[in-house]
Amino acid sequence: MNRIPSADFSEFIEFFPVLELPFSLLPDISQIPTEAVPLPDILLDAFILPFEGTEVDEFTEYIPYGRIAGTRNYQAIIYWKAGVLQYEFILATFTLDGQPISHAIIGGIVANEEGMLHSVAVIHEDLTITIAEGVAIEEEENEDLSQTNTYEMAVEPSGNIIYETNDEDREE
Repeated sequence: MNRIPSADFSEFIEFFPVLELPFSLLPDISQIPTEAVPLPDILLDAFILPFEGTEVDEFTEYIPYGRIAGTRNYQAIIYWKAGVLQYEFILATFTLDGQPISHAIIGGIVANEEGMLHSVAVIHEDLTITIAEGVAIEEEENEDLSQTNTYEMAVEPSGNIIYETNDEDREE
Protein backbone atom coordinates (compact mmCIF):
# COMPACT_ATOMS: atom_id res chain seq x y z
CA MET A 1 0.00 0.00 0.00
CA ASN A 2 1.37 3.43 -0.97
CA ARG A 3 1.07 6.03 1.72
CA ILE A 4 0.75 9.67 0.85
CA PRO A 5 3.25 11.59 2.98
CA SER A 6 1.69 13.98 5.46
CA ALA A 7 3.06 17.10 7.05
CA ASP A 8 3.86 16.60 10.71
CA PHE A 9 4.21 19.78 12.78
CA SER A 10 6.58 18.19 15.30
CA GLU A 11 8.87 17.22 12.42
CA PHE A 12 8.65 20.77 11.02
CA ILE A 13 9.60 22.37 14.35
CA GLU A 14 12.71 20.20 14.64
CA PHE A 15 14.23 21.97 11.61
CA PHE A 16 14.49 25.16 13.75
CA PRO A 17 17.24 25.25 16.39
CA VAL A 18 16.22 26.72 19.76
CA LEU A 19 17.03 30.42 20.24
CA GLU A 20 17.45 31.78 23.76
CA LEU A 21 16.23 35.33 24.37
CA PRO A 22 17.31 38.09 23.98
CA PHE A 23 18.97 38.09 20.57
CA SER A 24 19.51 40.37 17.57
CA LEU A 25 18.93 39.88 13.86
CA LEU A 26 21.15 41.76 11.44
CA PRO A 27 20.23 42.27 7.78
CA ASP A 28 22.81 40.03 6.20
CA ILE A 29 23.27 36.44 5.27
CA SER A 30 26.09 35.91 7.76
CA GLN A 31 23.44 35.04 10.36
CA ILE A 32 22.00 32.19 8.33
CA PRO A 33 23.27 28.94 9.84
CA THR A 34 25.63 27.25 7.40
CA GLU A 35 24.35 23.87 8.56
CA ALA A 36 20.69 24.82 7.95
CA VAL A 37 18.76 22.13 6.13
CA PRO A 38 16.18 23.31 3.58
CA LEU A 39 12.62 22.37 4.44
CA PRO A 40 11.10 19.44 2.54
CA ASP A 41 8.44 20.65 0.10
CA ILE A 42 5.62 18.99 2.04
CA LEU A 43 6.53 20.96 5.21
CA LEU A 44 7.06 24.17 3.25
CA ASP A 45 3.63 23.78 1.64
CA ALA A 46 1.90 22.98 4.94
CA PHE A 47 3.48 25.49 7.32
CA ILE A 48 5.25 28.35 5.50
CA LEU A 49 3.18 28.95 2.37
CA PRO A 50 -0.07 29.60 4.30
CA PHE A 51 1.67 32.76 5.60
CA GLU A 52 3.24 33.66 2.29
CA GLY A 53 0.06 33.33 0.25
CA THR A 54 1.98 32.63 -2.93
CA GLU A 55 3.49 29.70 -4.69
CA VAL A 56 7.23 29.32 -4.47
CA ASP A 57 9.06 30.51 -7.56
CA GLU A 58 12.45 29.29 -8.64
CA PHE A 59 14.10 32.44 -7.21
CA THR A 60 12.71 32.28 -3.65
CA GLU A 61 14.25 30.19 -0.91
CA TYR A 62 13.05 29.56 2.65
CA ILE A 63 15.59 28.54 5.29
CA PRO A 64 14.84 27.65 8.94
CA TYR A 65 16.58 30.10 11.28
CA GLY A 66 15.37 29.28 14.78
CA ARG A 67 12.61 28.57 17.28
CA ILE A 68 12.09 30.92 20.21
CA ALA A 69 12.52 29.18 23.55
CA GLY A 70 10.09 29.57 26.42
CA THR A 71 6.75 29.98 24.67
CA ARG A 72 3.93 28.05 26.34
CA ASN A 73 0.68 28.44 24.40
CA TYR A 74 2.17 28.55 20.91
CA GLN A 75 5.34 27.91 18.91
CA ALA A 76 7.30 30.85 17.48
CA ILE A 77 9.78 30.36 14.67
CA ILE A 78 11.93 32.61 12.52
CA TYR A 79 12.65 31.72 8.94
CA TRP A 80 14.76 33.45 6.36
CA LYS A 81 13.20 34.23 3.00
CA ALA A 82 15.58 35.01 0.17
CA GLY A 83 14.28 36.34 -3.12
CA VAL A 84 15.34 38.61 -5.93
CA LEU A 85 16.72 41.82 -4.39
CA GLN A 86 15.45 40.99 -0.90
CA TYR A 87 16.32 38.99 2.19
CA GLU A 88 13.81 38.88 5.03
CA PHE A 89 13.66 37.41 8.51
CA ILE A 90 10.06 36.45 9.23
CA LEU A 91 8.64 35.66 12.66
CA ALA A 92 5.73 33.21 12.49
CA THR A 93 3.60 31.79 15.30
CA PHE A 94 1.57 28.59 15.36
CA THR A 95 -0.79 26.84 17.74
CA LEU A 96 0.79 23.88 19.50
CA ASP A 97 -0.75 21.58 16.90
CA GLY A 98 0.57 23.61 13.94
CA GLN A 99 -2.25 25.96 12.94
CA PRO A 100 -0.97 29.37 11.72
CA ILE A 101 -1.62 32.28 14.10
CA SER A 102 0.38 35.30 12.96
CA HIS A 103 3.50 36.40 11.11
CA ALA A 104 5.55 39.54 10.50
CA ILE A 105 8.73 40.61 8.74
CA ILE A 106 11.15 41.64 11.47
CA GLY A 107 14.40 42.27 9.60
CA GLY A 108 16.27 42.12 6.35
CA ILE A 109 17.28 44.00 3.23
CA VAL A 110 15.02 45.10 0.40
CA ALA A 111 16.19 46.97 -2.69
CA ASN A 112 13.90 49.69 -4.01
CA GLU A 113 14.14 52.86 -6.09
CA GLU A 114 15.39 54.86 -3.06
CA GLY A 115 18.25 52.50 -2.24
CA MET A 116 18.62 49.54 0.09
CA LEU A 117 16.20 49.37 3.04
CA HIS A 118 18.02 47.71 5.94
CA SER A 119 16.16 46.63 9.07
CA VAL A 120 17.52 45.08 12.25
CA ALA A 121 15.61 43.61 15.16
CA VAL A 122 16.22 42.90 18.82
CA ILE A 123 13.88 40.35 20.36
CA HIS A 124 13.75 40.89 24.11
CA GLU A 125 13.06 38.38 26.88
CA ASP A 126 9.46 39.64 27.25
CA LEU A 127 8.89 38.97 23.51
CA THR A 128 8.81 42.63 22.61
CA ILE A 129 10.70 43.39 19.42
CA THR A 130 12.51 46.61 18.64
CA ILE A 131 13.08 47.19 14.93
CA ALA A 132 15.26 49.90 13.39
CA GLU A 133 15.21 50.53 9.67
CA GLY A 134 16.76 52.97 7.27
CA VAL A 135 17.62 53.38 3.62
CA ALA A 136 21.26 53.25 2.59
CA ILE A 137 21.89 55.10 -0.66
CA GLU A 138 24.85 53.79 -2.65
CA GLU A 139 26.24 57.21 -3.58
CA GLU A 140 26.41 58.33 0.05
CA GLU A 141 29.30 57.12 2.13
CA ASN A 142 27.79 58.18 5.45
CA GLU A 143 24.37 57.10 6.59
CA ASP A 144 21.90 59.81 7.59
CA LEU A 145 20.75 58.64 11.02
CA SER A 146 17.86 61.13 10.96
CA GLN A 147 16.33 58.89 8.28
CA THR A 148 16.30 55.87 10.61
CA ASN A 149 12.91 54.79 11.94
CA THR A 150 12.30 52.59 14.94
CA TYR A 151 9.18 50.80 15.99
CA GLU A 152 8.04 48.15 18.41
CA MET A 153 6.22 44.89 18.00
CA ALA A 154 5.22 42.29 20.57
CA VAL A 155 4.08 38.70 20.66
CA GLU A 156 0.99 38.39 22.84
CA PRO A 157 0.41 35.34 25.08
CA SER A 158 -2.01 34.08 22.42
CA GLY A 159 0.74 34.13 19.77
CA ASN A 160 -0.64 37.14 17.90
CA ILE A 161 2.05 39.56 16.72
CA ILE A 162 1.06 43.19 17.22
CA TYR A 163 2.57 46.58 16.48
CA GLU A 164 2.92 48.69 19.59
CA THR A 165 2.66 52.45 19.76
CA ASN A 166 4.45 54.60 22.26
CA ASP A 167 3.29 57.77 24.00
CA GLU A 168 5.30 59.98 21.61
CA ASP A 169 3.41 58.56 18.62
CA ARG A 170 0.04 59.18 20.28
CA GLU A 171 0.79 62.88 20.91
CA GLU A 172 1.39 63.65 17.22
